[in-house]
Amino acid sequence: MSRSVSLPEVLTRSDFAAVTGREPRSIELMASRGLVADPTHRNRGKYVWEEASALEWFRMLHEHAVVVPANDLAEEELARYNAYLCPLSSSHVGLARPRFLAMYKPGGQGRVFGVTAVETIHQQVPGTRSTTAVTRSIMREGETLDASRKPWTVFYLSEAGTIDKITPVIQQGRYVPVGHVRKAVASGSLVVPTLDEAFPARK
Repeated sequence: MSRSVSLPEVLTRSDFAAVTGREPRSIELMASRGLVADPTHRNRGKYVWEEASALEWFRMLHEHAVVVPANDLAEEELARYNAYLCPLSSSHVGLARPRFLAMYKPGGQGRVFGVTAVETIHQQVPGTRSTTAVTRSIMREGETLDASRKPWTVFYLSEAGTIDKITPVIQQGRYVPVGHVRKAVASGSLVVPTLDEAFPARK
């Protein structure tokens, strides 16, 4: 008598894109750069992920950093919540699980933070820990994140240092190698590379 074998659930490129709120080509390119989970298989030349391992990636911090613009609202929320709020719809760093987050201030100065935890709200992808009541109650534009029904990524932060000069001007979130940020805290200068320079796509 044959015994049934339990196979893992898998995600196609389109499935993974739907889960993460990205376009299929975008999520495939992020995987090739090491900015989401590596695919576990190929099927007819297309990437395939085991669902469990693809989602587990988001529960851990990884060896990259992000640089984000610091406006008045971001500074206010940082002071109130020790956190940086990123709408998933921004499509820049909402899927990141970085070791460090640097805030670019007008004029080029930067504040550097260690990321202590990442929580997600109204998303299919998890954070590094379960979403807390405190995070659900964070206020943005007169309502709590929970009541907004919008997908958010919340980075909890701990002060780690400063950078005297960040170039070029940062107008949207950017990924950078974690080593660049560590060196910049010591040297006082960070030149943010292009994404292709920082995380070249693997063939």
